[in-house]
Amino acid sequence: MATTHRAHRKKAIHSVTVNVFVRSTEDESKVLAAFRLIVPENVLIERQPVTGHFGNSIVILKARTEQAQAIRLIIRAIGNKLSKREFIRLREQIPQHLSEKCTLVVKFNKQAAARGDLELGDDDPIVVRTKIAAYPARPSIAAEIARDVLNDACIY
Repeated sequence: MATTHRAHRKKAIHSVTVNVFVRSTEDESKVLAAFRLIVPENVLIERQPVTGHFGNSIVILKARTEQAQAIRLIIRAIGNKLSKREFIRLREQIPQHLSEKCTLVVKFNKQAAARGDLELGDDDPIVVRTKIAAYPARPSIAAEIARDVLNDACIY
């Protein structure tokens, strides 16, 4: 069935959105550098200051793209910067990270990214939301497409 989706390779992903919270106790430039571990330089990053529950200042960094080249760079960055163990873990967990609307939500450890490493992690993460182009729009089909795209990440 994977060959069925290869014809749609250019349309495998509709969009990718990446966001992260910068806490008032964090150096925004370091969080931005961690964010850029995933998001290429040619993708615009929006900066939105907000106020937290306790009145503390938070900045939300958000990048969204529908451009095929930028999407390929993001997927390639993830594929190349995850350790082999983390890559296998991500591939195995794809079904748990997919919504009914075929959006793959993957969270990466912000602190590890600040050190230049990409690791899966739920605590104060960098969140990557990937809208998979699955026809028909079923999570099982989206999971297969997501695995194909990840497998091709280094040559995508």
